[in-house]
Amino acid sequence: MSAAGEASDKLLRFLYFVGAGVICTKAINTYRDYEQKKEASDAVTAAEAALTSAAAPEPASATAAAAGKP
Repeated sequence: MSAAGEASDKLLRFLYFVGAGVICTKAINTYRDYEQKKEASDAVTAAEAALTSAAAPEPASATAAAAGKP
């Protein structure tokens, strides 16, 4: 009867091992998604800042101001 007990213990340990692998894989994938979304958000922020600075009027140059041109 001890052989059946050993087999069930081995099966239970194997299932724990597989379960831990599934949990770790899920955690890693969730973290990767978080990092990708954070990078995408940072890229959007940088692009918006670039568009804002590109849309701002350029200041008059010093030579144009000295010549009296507006």
